[in-house]
Parts: sequence; structure tokens; C-alpha cells
Amino acid sequence: MKRTNESGRSMVEMLGVLAIIGVLSIGGIAGYSMAMNRYRANEALDIANKYAVIVFAGKQTNEAMGGSSYTAPTLKAAGLTTNTDGTKTPGGETISNVQIFDDAVQLQIGFTSEGVCKAAKSILGASTSAAGTEGCKDTVDCKASGGSITYCFKQS
Repeated sequence: MKRTNESGRSMVEMLGVLAIIGVLSIGGIAGYSMAMNRYRANEALDIANKYAVIVFAGKQTNEAMGGSSYTAPTLKAAGLTTNTDGTKTPGGETISNVQIFDDAVQLQIGFTSEGVCKAAKSILGASTSAAGTEGCKDTVDCKASGGSITYCFKQS
């Protein structure tokens, strides 16, 4: 009677290990993608908040000096980005359509991807109700090609 001592793994065991690694990798990639979308949305909203504060300060300074009209600076002039036209955040989102009210600033944030737009929507909250200022409204429009959020930053 001849006895053979085999060692190693069978093909089925190796395929099982590869399948487990594949499932974990897909989950990791999806989690990373969601985290990056949330990061880009947070960055865009942070820049928009800083920009709104700068616009409020400029408006108040202009009024204190007796100015009759005030024009909001570009993001570049406000020191928030370095691109040539001064409208894009470092992540590529666009801030435009700035409207200045007595106690609020309304602006539009344009997103390059639907994932970042939806992440920004979830950060801001599910409701998109008006902030209580006449004419200043929140709207969300996320599409497959990107989308935009019109947000009203109310001075507190």
C-alpha cells in the first residue's frame, strides 16, 4: 500500500478566496467613491459659505462708506480660488448667479457629477425650503451629468 501525502490548495478553494477578495474590493471602491463625493461637496459648500461671509462684509462696508451699489467679487478676488475667471472651486464646482439681499446671499453651486450633487444635497438636508428671506429660495437639481444647488445663506 503506497501512501501519498498531498499538500496545497484545491482550485475550488482558490476560486472561493478570489471571490471573497473581489466582493471586498468592490465594497471598498464604492465606499471610497462615496467618501470622495462627500469630500468634494463639503469643500464646495465650505467655499460657498466663506464666499457668502465675504460678500456680506463687503456689502456692509460699502453701505457704511455711503456706497449706493455693491458688486460681489469673484472667488479669485476673494482669495478662495486661483483659476483665471474666479468662479470655480479647487474641486471644479462653479459658484455663480450671486444675488445679494438685505440679510442673505443666494448663489448657485454647479456640480460636475451627480454623486457630488447628491452628497451636497444630503449635507444640506432633505428639505429645500426657503430661508425666510423674500426672494431667496433653496433649490436642488441633480442630474446624471452633474446638477446644481441654489442655496440661500442667511446672515445670523
